[in-house]
Amino acid sequence: MKKRLEIDVELKKNSYPGKFVVIEGIDGAGKTTQVADVSKILSKKYAVYPTKQPTDGPIGKLIRKALSGSVEVPQVAFQYLFSADREAQQGEIIGELKKGKLVLMDRYVWSALAYGILDHGFDEIEKTGKTLSVALSILSTYHQFLMPDTTIYLNVPVDIAVKRLYESKRHATELYKRKEQVEKAKKSYNWVVKTFSEEFTMLDGTLPEDEVTRQIVSYIEPLVKK
Repeated sequence: MKKRLEIDVELKKNSYPGKFVVIEGIDGAGKTTQVADVSKILSKKYAVYPTKQPTDGPIGKLIRKALSGSVEVPQVAFQYLFSADREAQQGEIIGELKKGKLVLMDRYVWSALAYGILDHGFDEIEKTGKTLSVALSILSTYHQFLMPDTTIYLNVPVDIAVKRLYESKRHATELYKRKEQVEKAKKSYNWVVKTFSEEFTMLDGTLPEDEVTRQIVSYIEPLVKK
């Protein structure tokens, strides 16, 4: 498929001894929880390196402040900040993969794509049929970034995601976590997952936490054993 070929040309595949797995989904899908739970289980048998986006570095901290509303950043600047944060993290990821570790990450390039499309105005560009061209333009920003071996997408309805966010005081005030924004993000993620379906394994994020963890572990473990 042409879309897949263009992705393969632009973005680097993992050729290192370790495996690179990303967990994606809208806010409230359970990504952070699952990275922690899965890492705890798999680290009993394998060398696991859990990490996240935004990072805890200077740029990542600025992004978190902007998302919490404590620092004002123009909406258009978010993608550039996220790109810079991911660029700074590339050496860290590759370094751990060279050691043969399983790098398990909360958010990555596909998240950047979903929110990047959202920032361009998903409904407007969808009406004009330009969504794919905008998507490929965003992905070109990451043309030297290492792509994960697999991406697990936790599928969760907006109402459940928002309920989880309201129950977590840590997330309650973040800009992207307002219901309207979560709804828009869900629409954008749906487009990304459908368009680049070969890149994703979709799991039901509404299942009990331990069952989601079990499914992720059962999916990742054969990959690590290769």
